[in-house]
Amino acid sequence: MRGPGRFAAVLAVLAVLSVLSVLAVLSVPGCGPAGAGGDGAVSVRPEERIRGVSFSAPRREMSADALVPAAGAGANWVAVIPYGFLDPDDPHVAFDRERQFWGETTGGVARTIEYAQASGLSVLLKPHLWVRGQGWPGEFEPDTAEDWETFLSDYRDYILSFAALADSMDVEMMSVGTEVDLVALARPDYWRSLIAEVREIYGGRLTYAANWDKYALIEFWDALDLVGVDAYFPLADDPTPGVETLVEAWGPWSEELSEVAQVTGKPILFAEYGYRSVDGAAGRQWELPEGRRARGVPANQEAQAAAYEALFRVWWNRPWFAGGFAWKWYAGSPSGEWIATDYSPQGKPAETVMASWYGGDASAGAPPALMMPDRDRVQSAARPGK
Repeated sequence: MRGPGRFAAVLAVLAVLSVLSVLAVLSVPGCGPAGAGGDGAVSVRPEERIRGVSFSAPRREMSADALVPAAGAGANWVAVIPYGFLDPDDPHVAFDRERQFWGETTGGVARTIEYAQASGLSVLLKPHLWVRGQGWPGEFEPDTAEDWETFLSDYRDYILSFAALADSMDVEMMSVGTEVDLVALARPDYWRSLIAEVREIYGGRLTYAANWDKYALIEFWDALDLVGVDAYFPLADDPTPGVETLVEAWGPWSEELSEVAQVTGKPILFAEYGYRSVDGAAGRQWELPEGRRARGVPANQEAQAAAYEALFRVWWNRPWFAGGFAWKWYAGSPSGEWIATDYSPQGKPAETVMASWYGGDASAGAPPALMMPDRDRVQSAARPGK
């Protein structure tokens, strides 16, 4: 999640979406009663709101009960993330590699889905590219016509492969991409074609996870079921802003999200939301020190918890809000210096806040054994600038 501030082209794109929405179906399977709410957006029944966590794939095979603590904390969905890899100088997309983390391989993803379903969790299958040397895929764009052809062909294979897996395992929802926004903006017709191909293979709901500063520019929301937003909106730069300050700071973003919900007729899904437990957690997150630069940075669990509370107060009862996935959740009960300033709410006041809104118990159950934390590429704050 990286990006500048607001963007001038939003109103023009919203006008295009408004025209497209006339042709779009305004009821989304599994997202509430047929028809739109009074403001033009699909209404999501409270009992169907997604109370999700984004699962961090472990390096090695995990135990079958690894996701039980997430369900205990009130989660009813989990995002399972099969990473694909890309070199900025080589447009080929690599996935399901022998040396990849177990939880990111096709076999590991399938087993994770089985464990999630056995734990009573619905699944969002959320493919995500990792770009060597920069991590975040939001700045990637092929250079030449040949590179474009190679990338788009490989990316299609990557998505369709996991669409087939999703359908075979009755996965409830799939994302056709995560923050590949320059490609999404440059080739909307490609995405429409890809979405159509996915629908021929996969029968569940579809979304796309756009970065917070690009979601309103995406032109193909009418072809999907939900507007997916990775919601790392900058709210306040203070080290520890109060909840009321953060609630007020949501105002401009709230207006924009509401307008997109109205003109698309689609519910808004926070495909990712979250805050690190450090000073300035609710500000420009992509500027916070990460990886090795974050060593020695003091933890600030109060700032993380306040940001969680403000987000829920603003969004949880909006009729067109489909819910969201907290970034991020590890197998086991993570502990140690690295978790103290990580995005994960586990074992922190933020987990108590999340569980209270999700209807769970942050201390429920005995967690399984701790799995190895993932590498810096997944731990990074790169959600605002992943």
